[in-house]
Amino acid sequence: MKKWIRSMVPIMLMSSLILSACTTNAPVKQESKSAGDAKKGEVVTVNFWDNYTDTTQSKAMDAIIANFEKQNGNIKIKRSSMKADDQRKLIKPALLSKEGPDLFAYDAGPGYLGVLAKANLLMDLTAKSESLGWNKRFPAWIQERNTFDKKIYGVGTQVEMLGVYYNKKIFKDLGVNVPKTYDEFLAICKAAKDKGIVGISLDDKDQWPALHLESIFYTAVAGKTGIEAVLNGQKNFDQPIFAESLDIFKKLITDGYTTKSPLAISYEDGNKEFFTGKAAMRMTGTWMVSGMVENLKEDVGFFPLPSIKPEQPLMAPGGIGGTFAVSSGTKHPDETVKFLDYMYSTDTAKTWYEASIIPPMSIDINTINANSLFKEVVSLSASTAGQSYSIDVLMPQKVNDVTMNDLQELIAGKKTGADVVKNKQKAFEEEKAKGNY
Repeated sequence: MKKWIRSMVPIMLMSSLILSACTTNAPVKQESKSAGDAKKGEVVTVNFWDNYTDTTQSKAMDAIIANFEKQNGNIKIKRSSMKADDQRKLIKPALLSKEGPDLFAYDAGPGYLGVLAKANLLMDLTAKSESLGWNKRFPAWIQERNTFDKKIYGVGTQVEMLGVYYNKKIFKDLGVNVPKTYDEFLAICKAAKDKGIVGISLDDKDQWPALHLESIFYTAVAGKTGIEAVLNGQKNFDQPIFAESLDIFKKLITDGYTTKSPLAISYEDGNKEFFTGKAAMRMTGTWMVSGMVENLKEDVGFFPLPSIKPEQPLMAPGGIGGTFAVSSGTKHPDETVKFLDYMYSTDTAKTWYEASIIPPMSIDINTINANSLFKEVVSLSASTAGQSYSIDVLMPQKVNDVTMNDLQELIAGKKTGADVVKNKQKAFEEEKAKGNY
């Protein structure tokens, strides 16, 4: 998704932005005493920012908070929920002002959480992770996404994947099955086109959706190991194989297998095109599961894009949708961490799963009330093959800005895959030199 890390803005402006961004009460400076000063029985308020604005997920968060407060009468959680884009603009200025949240949602990865860690704006949770058993509760790869300089700075919020949703009714009418190869995938696109149906609902008016498609096609062509080599600094993005990945994606548009004029279509309208049965497939993330089921009921399924290069294993790009981190300036470290620990405990796992969120701990999927699509996604997320990388959540925002603009130029036919990866690598090197990765 789109990411922003902005420089310090005047506190008055920051307050104005917060008031307009929040969907609940706006964050304000806490007047409660610190944990060390709190008297027995005195209520401590933990200021908490999240981005669960989806109705189902927001209700799940409210239920978790209510249960926690019931069990911990001396701790009050002051929740402020806002869109992720708004929160990204506000969080760093808020933390620098010392008037920000005690606990907040943010993007994992060196370009985001890592930047705040370098600025000493986050509480080191390494010791807490050990004492509370997080190292055993959460998969190692999730802990790694929140680790910088061998210190843990957060807890992953949810496991997400990027892939292909498909309309089961349309597939049945076309006489096709879930593709096992890329050639079969192309055959479905052609069959849909021949019937006057859009093969793939595609949009990029909002710019960020193409970043997800970039990760999907990099995975299908270069594979997880190829991407990993770039992220580790062993290789660069400006390689022929990454350029080829983007050119293969562009060919879907050229061949008429996607929505016409995708640069004029918003993400919301792209979803509507798929929901209304005008498109056979839709490439996006698993955060859309609840929306898919709400609109298509049992007529929707999900699969990873088949590998384009035979040597690459079938794998979906993904990772953690975000992280919850604690401000280094919190006056209530013990109470804040206690709530963070509770959010991802055995007591709350069922609540998350039934809100169509895959938390960083496993559960017997047969014990929960969930639709078939979500159960399908959960099974895929637990694949022994693992997951590739959703690249945009790891890159510095400047790199994403450059890439988003170039991908639109690619879609418009004004640039090639080679142009895109060359500019991406240049921006990446510049950001690394500035210490932003």
